[in-house]
Amino acid sequence: MTEMKETAFILQNVSQRSLIVMDELGRATSSSDGFAIAWSCCEHLLSLKVYTIFATHMENLSDLSTLYPNVKVLHFHVDIRNNRLDFKFQLKDGTRHIPHYGLLLAGVAGLPSPVIETASAITSRIIEQEAKKMEVNELQYYPIQMVYRVAQRLICLKYSNHDEDSVREALQTLKESYLNGRL
Repeated sequence: MTEMKETAFILQNVSQRSLIVMDELGRATSSSDGFAIAWSCCEHLLSLKVYTIFATHMENLSDLSTLYPNVKVLHFHVDIRNNRLDFKFQLKDGTRHIPHYGLLLAGVAGLPSPVIETASAITSRIIEQEAKKMEVNELQYYPIQMVYRVAQRLICLKYSNHDEDSVREALQTLKESYLNGRL
């Protein structure tokens, strides 16, 4: 509730001269609700043209950069050596996906080895099950998924408060992404 109240205060008191720094918005609720709230807040701040720094582990929020040309995605550089995380504390362009980052971080945090081993086994089973489902679904539903992704982004654009030129640029980016199969 505290996070929601702080977010409400920010959104109700923001101006174009504001600098907004948000860290992990939506983590105090379910994954789907948290993602939806974070996305919606980002779009609201984008519509106000407020300079915002938004830190998150929700990789899907980087999709905002495909819709809005004024979104820049950065990540903190991390090297992996011998299954250990080496934090470089350097900002780099683009997204960075590190497989099993949570499991590696659990080791750095000092969780007991049996806990990490069990979590790793559970993760492996989940990934295996998801891969099987994806093989079937991808062949069967790929055309529908492409249409859904385009429709989803068009709906986001429809309800955004961006000016005509920004929407036009976002539509051009969406078109290029669709034609290149990057949706």
